[in-house]
Parts: sequence; structure tokens; C-alpha cells
Amino acid sequence: MNTQPKWERIQGIVLDAVGTLIKPTPSVSEAYTEAAARQGVELAPELVRGRFHAAFRGDLVQGADGVLSTDEGVERRRWRAIVARVLPEAPDPDRAFDELWDHFGRPESWRAFPDSAPAVEAIREAGMRVCIGSNFDGRLHRVVAGLPELADVVEAIVVSSEVGYRKPHAAFFRAACERMGLPPDRVLSVGDDLENDVHGARRAGLSALFLSRRGEGVDDVPSVTDLTALTALRGAEA
Repeated sequence: MNTQPKWERIQGIVLDAVGTLIKPTPSVSEAYTEAAARQGVELAPELVRGRFHAAFRGDLVQGADGVLSTDEGVERRRWRAIVARVLPEAPDPDRAFDELWDHFGRPESWRAFPDSAPAVEAIREAGMRVCIGSNFDGRLHRVVAGLPELADVVEAIVVSSEVGYRKPHAAFFRAACERMGLPPDRVLSVGDDLENDVHGARRAGLSALFLSRRGEGVDDVPSVTDLTALTALRGAEA
């Protein structure tokens, strides 16, 4: 099956946020380890990293509309549960959650990848619409607004807590397409999560590319190793 995007049809691109456009600095495991240390708990970053990945992948809290449903309150409860799973030794789990929630809501806790702004600018210059589509929550608006590399080039931000469903639910992708005023078959999803950004997008009728910054491709899944490759691929088929 040919899964390559039909570039002549693409008029808009939905870019994932975390891991695609931005990354936490310091890392998630470092931030959690430091939060534990402030309460006198010393943990190895490797242990924290493993716990976080396990907790993050588990759908610990669901919204009223079932699997993948969400809103701002659900996201806050979900992250509270994740912090509790990752830092069970913390004497004051509420304090740990509050500190980490505030930390990851600040622009200075994030960095844009070097290829993010050039890629977005090139996409726009090519006449395509751009939308950030993320399973973050409302804090993402503040984060992006505080990153000068992205604040002036991003046209729209769609987050799951405002849509009502997290990726890979089709409702999320429909909302992103509607935000750009385009039908799904005219939109390309790009991100670093195979299920959320690629398979989910395809099921919703979008084209998709997997961003594999480490160069680890997957059979039958078109991929790029950096975002600036997007416009090069489009030009190659023009």
C-alpha cells in the first residue's frame, strides 16, 4: 500500500507539539527528580524516567464521554495521578503536583527544536496552513506565546482539552481540520508518536508523516528525521 502523502493535495499541516516542535528543558525526569529532592527524597533519574513512561502511557483518568475524552479538569486530574505514580515516596504529593504543573506551564521550561521555526516559516511560504495539534492542555498557549521562535509564526493551536478528545481520537483531527478550514484529505499530520500522530490521523482521513529524530524508521510508514525535510519532500514531487 502506498502511504506516501500526495503533496499536490496537501494544503495544511498539523504539527505535534512536544517532541516535534518543542522539548522540556530540563528533561521530564530531571524536573520530577528535582521535585522529589525538594522534599528530601533522592531518586535516580533512570528510575523516574521509567516510571513516567509507564504512567504516561496509561489512561489513568478518563472524561465523562469515555476513552480519550478530556477537558481541562480531566487533564489536571490525569497529571495529578501521573505525578503520584512517578513520585510515590514524596511526603507531600499535592505540593509535588502543584510545583510540576506550574513548571511545565512556563515557557522557560521549554525549548523549540532548532528546525521548528525554519520549518514552519517554509511551510507558510509554500502557501500551506499550519496548526499545532497537541495532547497538551490550555497551558500550551502560554508556552508557545513565550517562545519567540514560534510565537510569531504559528497560526493556530488546537489542544485536546479544548476539543474534548485526545489524539488519536478522530474528533481531535476533525477539530484541527476545521480550525484550518480544510477537509481531512487536504491535511498532513506530522509528529513523533506513531499511534497518536500517524495511525490516528490516517484513520481520520488525513495523510501522515512520522518524525523520527533518531532516524529509526518503521516499515510502511513514511518518515522524516527533521522538520525542514517537509518542504524538501514537497518540492521533490512538485
